[in-house]
Amino acid sequence: MEARIGIDGRSLSKGPPGVATVVRNLLKHIPQLMPFQSSFPANNFLWNQIRIPAATFQLRWDLYHAPSYTSPLVNFCPTVLSVHDVSYLASDEWYPYKLDRFRKKYYVESMMRAARILVPSEFSRQEIIRFLPELGPRLRKVYLGVSSEFRLDSNLAERVRERRGLPDRFLLHVGDIHPRRRVDIIQSVAGELGIPLVLVGRPLKGAKLDEASCHLLSGVSQEELVGLYNAATVLVYPSMYEGFGLPLLEAMACGLPVVAANRASIPEVCGDSAVLVEPVRHAILEGIGRILESPEEYIARGLDRVRGFTWKETAKKTARVYEELL
Repeated sequence: MEARIGIDGRSLSKGPPGVATVVRNLLKHIPQLMPFQSSFPANNFLWNQIRIPAATFQLRWDLYHAPSYTSPLVNFCPTVLSVHDVSYLASDEWYPYKLDRFRKKYYVESMMRAARILVPSEFSRQEIIRFLPELGPRLRKVYLGVSSEFRLDSNLAERVRERRGLPDRFLLHVGDIHPRRRVDIIQSVAGELGIPLVLVGRPLKGAKLDEASCHLLSGVSQEELVGLYNAATVLVYPSMYEGFGLPLLEAMACGLPVVAANRASIPEVCGDSAVLVEPVRHAILEGIGRILESPEEYIARGLDRVRGFTWKETAKKTARVYEELL
């Protein structure tokens, strides 16, 4: 009899976008997965502690996958928990949401109770071991992927440029805006270069942003995002702390060169396919200059790099983790 595996599917209808991307692609490649999308109760803690154990019992799941940091502390089957990073342990400044002692404790306790913990990079694996070494044997590294929808498409680039009223050249940053993403430095660099800046994301806690000097886009569909990657000149991603960084791969798959910080998981994801720099103004300026001098070299490197990151492989390795517990 085939195993019944539940997965939290709330992100499919109300985000966050990165989690939704992971869940959607796992569902595409792992037929045993059963998404659970009930929105009651609205409180995440109660949803995990009451709704999921009840669903596990009623739907007879053999395994449950919690794809975003929190999970039931007691359940009727083993839990696989995805933890993308532990910024909340590394630095309060780098965690862009409300963070109190209860939330931090709940995140940690979710890891302590999980049968297996999926992390998207060696960096995140080592970070968890740094703070919670006893969890080492339960950690499993599974890289994320990039889907075929992210592709070279000059026609889509022109349609999105026209629809959004964007210039022929612009710098792009994709991701919610908060201090660790260093968007204020990107704005300074864009101003000095005289190249407009397009930001795709929500300003969150502590965001330093001059909205008058950039194009801030919200409500961007995946199709539009592909068009933006194709239309842009450089993706600038000077983040201080990332567990993976999906926009890095998405940009490369669309033929967009990348300048990114030489921090956290970013070198692991990018290899030598991006210009990696110190996340400071003069280094970012120099990095963009290198790309503007020879963009074709970095376009080719990026297209080659993304071939090694597929959702099919992500799903295959995730399924192997499930099999450890079934």
